[in-house]
Amino acid sequence: MSSVARLLMDHPSFSQSLFFISVFAVTWVLEKRALKQPAFDKARHTSFNLVFLALAMPIQLVMIAICLGVAQWTSVHHWGLLWLLPDATSPWLRYGAMFLVLDFLDYVYHYLAHRVPALWRLHLVHHSDEAVDVSTTFREHPGETFVRTCFLILWVFLCGAPIALLVLRQTFESIANVSQHFVFRLPPRAARLMGLVFVTPNLHHVHHHFRLPGTDCNYGDVFSIWDRLFGTYVADPGEAILFGVDTHMGAGLLSLLGLGWLEQMIKPRQEPVFARSEA
Repeated sequence: MSSVARLLMDHPSFSQSLFFISVFAVTWVLEKRALKQPAFDKARHTSFNLVFLALAMPIQLVMIAICLGVAQWTSVHHWGLLWLLPDATSPWLRYGAMFLVLDFLDYVYHYLAHRVPALWRLHLVHHSDEAVDVSTTFREHPGETFVRTCFLILWVFLCGAPIALLVLRQTFESIANVSQHFVFRLPPRAARLMGLVFVTPNLHHVHHHFRLPGTDCNYGDVFSIWDRLFGTYVADPGEAILFGVDTHMGAGLLSLLGLGWLEQMIKPRQEPVFARSEA
């Protein structure tokens, strides 16, 4: 058992990928069984989102390797906010505080992704899904994968987060991200109680509402406390939730990737229709 744990810790990228795939597979099957959704329909939607995963995965793996290298460097050189804490600080308090800081910084990135036009152009790909389910979790423009992991590397450098903490955080983050995109919502009472601290599917579904103010709210990653503190918390959009982005409803894959010009080129050419003159 210890050898398995050592293997997972020595290969964090592999262990996190394996964990994410396992969580995704289980929740995907639960969704299909509970909704009695035809396998072909669900597989077709998932396959579309898998295209984004396939495009982003090489970038993700390279950038995460760099991130782990930065984490290793900060640990060796005692660099970052974590190392400003007194040596007598409990490991639980040390790691807990840094977990909260990283979660807050992810909130900051998510907020910027909605507010900075260049970042929103990339991030809207995630929001363009009109049938949010667990596969929406990995629907991400490869350009955003690069930008998001650049921010993560910056956060790790500033905070001095060690590899063990990153593995722990990514584990919680994987569970949170998959569960937030689950097609089911919690019962009202449970949603209210859990939503005091955590981002629930109910809150994240509001975030995926197709138009404002729903889209620009509930930016939290794991914890909902940041939205409450900074006034971006919305429990109810005031209307029935409709997924997607109002400016890109029904957009195709190439259009979402910023290749709309190519999409136009490969469309079947339509012959012009001329009115027939009367003799």
